[in-house]
Amino acid sequence: MDSSMNYYELLGVLQNASEAEIKSAYKKQMKKWHPDINKSKDASSMSILLNEAKETLLDEDKRKKYDLQLKKDIQDNYNKYNFSHSKPKGSYSGVKSNEYAKVRKVSKWEYFKEYLKYAKEPWWRKCLGVIGVIFESLLCFVLKIILIGGAFLSNLGSYLILMTFTFMGPILGLLGILLIGSFLTDGFAIFKNNNLFSLIIVFGVLYVLMIILPIISRKILSPKVFDILYNKIDINLFKWCVGYKD
Repeated sequence: MDSSMNYYELLGVLQNASEAEIKSAYKKQMKKWHPDINKSKDASSMSILLNEAKETLLDEDKRKKYDLQLKKDIQDNYNKYNFSHSKPKGSYSGVKSNEYAKVRKVSKWEYFKEYLKYAKEPWWRKCLGVIGVIFESLLCFVLKIILIGGAFLSNLGSYLILMTFTFMGPILGLLGILLIGSFLTDGFAIFKNNNLFSLIIVFGVLYVLMIILPIISRKILSPKVFDILYNKIDINLFKWCVGYKD
């Protein structure tokens, strides 16, 4: 059975609805969806589904089986995020079957939708969960922007320094020759000139920055950093907000 097709929701009744309520809801829906009345392309398929819903829910045995299957599907949907519940027997750490791998591919928002729909939590707890998830998602978004911005500035800084050295190449070459000449004539006494010494330090620091800034940028945007952001920070905060327990 496809759990997304809930006969009760289709008819617009509660799961404990009486036969009279089901019949009344069926008539109301058929007045809306009967192909002789509704000319939309979905009318025919909706009429078929409504008839299936009526036939199933008005038959005592079929309804009991349907309710059991519906309960199972709802529980399966809610537990999709809990890998330990979905893990097939016989599998062990480091080895995943194709079926298990497919089950694990559930996004945070898919799980959150199931949580809000099926979790047996009071309404105020779900409200706190919504607020918490909004804030933690916003926090992770800001962190991601900071990381990307930091990587961009690192690359930009390296590029600007490189351009500076490129345009000042002839001047730096001349200064280098003068520095070597001064060192040969005056020795280490040239470093007593504070302005010259400061200039050497500045260009030395710029050169080192030109080399290490691209390395910093690659580290910032590395898979390891984003793994920490999403799998350690984002997911753990999300679990805390919705009260998820492994």
